[in-house]
Amino acid sequence: MPEHQRRSRRSPRLLAFCTAAVTVAAGVSLHQVGHADPSPTLEEVQQRVDELNSDVGKATERYHLAGEKLDEVQRRLERAENAISKQEEKVAAALAGMAGYAAATYQTGGIDPTIRTLLADDPVGYLAHASVLDAYASQQAQQVESVAHETRQLEQAKLLADEELARRAAIEEELEAERKTIEKSLAEAEELLNELEEEERERLEEERRRQAEREREQAAEDTSRNDDRDDSDDDTNDDTGTDDPPPNGNAAAVVQFAMAQRGEPYQWGGSGPNSWDCSGLTMMAWRQAGVSLPRSSGSQIGVGTRVSRSQLQPGDLVFYYSPISHVAIYIGNGQIVHATKPGDVVKVSPVDQMPFAGASRPG
Repeated sequence: MPEHQRRSRRSPRLLAFCTAAVTVAAGVSLHQVGHADPSPTLEEVQQRVDELNSDVGKATERYHLAGEKLDEVQRRLERAENAISKQEEKVAAALAGMAGYAAATYQTGGIDPTIRTLLADDPVGYLAHASVLDAYASQQAQQVESVAHETRQLEQAKLLADEELARRAAIEEELEAERKTIEKSLAEAEELLNELEEEERERLEEERRRQAEREREQAAEDTSRNDDRDDSDDDTNDDTGTDDPPPNGNAAAVVQFAMAQRGEPYQWGGSGPNSWDCSGLTMMAWRQAGVSLPRSSGSQIGVGTRVSRSQLQPGDLVFYYSPISHVAIYIGNGQIVHATKPGDVVKVSPVDQMPFAGASRPG
């Protein structure tokens, strides 16, 4: 096997990792734990865990973007390898043609045509044969040029393959660096939580439950306001319905799939069937409708038609933060379903819970 093929057979490492359970809330900044510094307050722990979860989300997005680049480089590398294989066949064919010419020249003696003419018993007959030798000479020039051309093409194909191999190695290093960032943040968050007393853990969990309850109450209020507005519209216009049109066939399948995952845990890099990160959930949900989405949320916004906040319909993808590091599925009535963050689960939240960055309608 050629050296370039041996090098290129190294498959890119596919990384899958489990996250530690991380509980989040709100607060202020935190100094490093575990030294002579005073023990952090519960609020400081909460704030630091929030910061670490944010770091995980951003690093996960960068990880998925690097993975997409790696997939593209791998496809180009495979094309380059195929080009090398085909070009090697062309070079072999060109060399075989030269070998045929060499054999023919050997059989005719390979002597200068002028000398052969002078020495030949039948000069007229030999000159007739000499035209055949001229044809061989012309063929030789063509064969030499053919071999040179095909060889140059082969070297070019090898250079392209080497460039893609170098790109792949660089991206694999990038993936490894992001993986370490994610695991470090998760480990620090877990350590912070492990150092809490049982009573503090209970307080933290209670705050998390209260926050979730506030989110549910806010979502219910949004739904109630929409319903009241719908009733008012019905009084003045019999043709009006809810603010959000019912999802079409594709969008209905997307929403139904995503809603069925509620309660399943967030896991960075997760794309089912029992755990998810944000873009893994949206990717698999839209796959139910026959639409293929990229792996990262930053790339998913480029699929389909961009829509404004006021144009949202069930099934649309909603993106958050700048740069984009979170994506959810709009389900109507001012609500989204999404894989939230480490330590949390897939759940329904208000669409405006996070900084809105854009929306798109795949399919």
